[in-house]
Amino acid sequence: MYRMGSWLYGRNSANSSSQSLDSVQQILDLEQAMAAATLILNDDVEGAESGLSEGDSTFHKTGKGVVGFIRATLGFEQEIMRQAAERLAEAENSAYNDHQRVIHVSSTPNAFRSQIYDPGTEYALCQAMVQLLAAVVGVLNESLTESLKGFYKMRKAYMTLDGILKMEERYLQNKRSKSSPLNGLASESNTPSTTTSSAQSPNQSSQDLAKDIAQLKIVDENSGDALLQGPNVEDFSNPIDIFIHSNSNACFGMLLVMLSMIPPTFSRLLAIIGFRGDKERGLRMLWQASKFHSLVGAIAALALLGYYNGFVRFCDIIPDVTTDDEAGIEGYPVERLSVLLQKMRARYPKSQLWLLEESRMKGANRDLESALELLKNSKKSPLKQVDGLQNFEKSMDAMYLHRYEECASFFIKCVELNSWSPALYYYIAGSAYVVLYRQTAATDATAAKEYAKQARECLRKAPTLAGKKRLMARQLPFDVFVTRKVARWETRAKEWNVDLVEAAAAGVDPIEEMIFFWNGYSRMRKEELEESLEKLAWSESDANKLWSKQNEDEKAILSVLRAGVLRSLRRHREAKQILQKKVFSHDRSLFKGHLQENWILPVAHFEMAANLWMERPNYVAAHSPSDSALKPTVSKTSGPSLSETESDILEREMVQECEEHLEKVAKWESYDLDTRIGLKVTSAKGAVRKWHVAHPAAV
Repeated sequence: MYRMGSWLYGRNSANSSSQSLDSVQQILDLEQAMAAATLILNDDVEGAESGLSEGDSTFHKTGKGVVGFIRATLGFEQEIMRQAAERLAEAENSAYNDHQRVIHVSSTPNAFRSQIYDPGTEYALCQAMVQLLAAVVGVLNESLTESLKGFYKMRKAYMTLDGILKMEERYLQNKRSKSSPLNGLASESNTPSTTTSSAQSPNQSSQDLAKDIAQLKIVDENSGDALLQGPNVEDFSNPIDIFIHSNSNACFGMLLVMLSMIPPTFSRLLAIIGFRGDKERGLRMLWQASKFHSLVGAIAALALLGYYNGFVRFCDIIPDVTTDDEAGIEGYPVERLSVLLQKMRARYPKSQLWLLEESRMKGANRDLESALELLKNSKKSPLKQVDGLQNFEKSMDAMYLHRYEECASFFIKCVELNSWSPALYYYIAGSAYVVLYRQTAATDATAAKEYAKQARECLRKAPTLAGKKRLMARQLPFDVFVTRKVARWETRAKEWNVDLVEAAAAGVDPIEEMIFFWNGYSRMRKEELEESLEKLAWSESDANKLWSKQNEDEKAILSVLRAGVLRSLRRHREAKQILQKKVFSHDRSLFKGHLQENWILPVAHFEMAANLWMERPNYVAAHSPSDSALKPTVSKTSGPSLSETESDILEREMVQECEEHLEKVAKWESYDLDTRIGLKVTSAKGAVRKWHVAHPAAV
């Protein structure tokens, strides 16, 4: 078996095959490697690399792989991802070899032995960790083959991590059975070595066990204080046990959350993996892991902040917060996230990465001015990838705030700092100049001429850069969108005998369209939303001499964007009326064909679903203050107050109608940015499922 494994994994690690695995040395290697790797989260790149180069253990190689992964996923640059993949492959090989040696007890008599985990679990975990990280890098790769390999690695990691968690359940079950007065009733076959997650102690279900594991008491090896409340303090006191518990929670948690977000267009890939995600369980595990003062604790914190400030705020239909949500993971837990961020900023005061997360949190909570100023006054990070992320975030904030000069400048700077999607960067910069052109065309000919020149340069450059970066061998969704959009404007320019910039300016505000697709309206305050309505109104004004020549699908874009702003202003009745009368009234064929806006109808159905979800009688009570700051103007519920029964009936009807619109979007044929909208649909369907669980239909 060992020879076969070595052949499958390629070269052997020279260090692993010659060095004796001693428990004292294992702990020293682990602590040194993790301490060194953690330095990258305080922007000390040189310190991290230098510290990790001092050892050649599996833990050091895993640390190098983690550092490489962080750098790769911060910037998505191909060369950095290639280097990360090489490091992760080396760490995987080393972990495999060490694990094989430890499970042969006779050859490693002094290796660490845990009372909770099987021999060698620390190395099995390292292998699973790097497999999971390598899977993410593989999926982000331009090659379809590498992407598919990534999904298979994900499956391997899942199986290992699931096995580790079953070891914890087995340990907890055994401990409970010994302390229970009913322990004499337990079967001899239900021993620690054979119990699985499906087995149950007399009064404990498997689901309860999983929750109890997230409450196990952990001792901080530095202070001796208990980090968590639960069973006896001796449960986790050895650094290797703590390493296994915290890392398995973080890795499995991230895996479960990631898989729960896969959009319908990629759902067939779940067949390759063979399992589905579990967002609630995954988030609970990440919160557990974030409590550790370690590298994995910080990574778990980053994952949580990214999920809530990025994904949740990108989605419009999210689960209601319920009173029995003891873990505080539903909706957007403002206070808990604020405390977590404060801890990370205090722990890593030199890091610009946590400053970026603070800015994102401010933006997520409708404080875009402060979010932008925080980043404009930040220091340069030694990590180029962090600088790139900060600049992208500034670009987006400036776009949401309608600061077109800054928006264009920041997005052009993005091209220098990050190679992910230069086509998108130039397109948005060009769109900002288009808006500036049309604002000055009638009042300042000199300025308008210069803005038109800059817009023309950016817009014509954008399509030439599209398609160079690929994800799973497919063009990036926004690259496809940008190429079609510029071609549409070029065609209009020829038909109407006008310049490209004039043709673009005559259509719906392209910046508002980008704000919509990046869900910027959910980050805006009332005055900023009202400014967006003014920008959209220009298209139909007397100042736009070419509006009457526009196709119906262009006018439908205006209706969808206007409805989106009105929904964010909680003017749901108006938003729904616009969608019904000015979008759904059109035949489906209108939006099909060369250069047509094929995304309009499915997106309009999602907008209708979001209105229905937010208009429910119980919505405001179930969501955070930042969501309910704008009070709704309801339609069906206007008039006399409803009784509790009438309110429940109305809510059920609205949820059902919401669900019908979501199903239509989920089953729609391919369209521009369908993966992006699909992410929202997946999240929304999960929220609706939770609502049904909390509100079972009356028999």
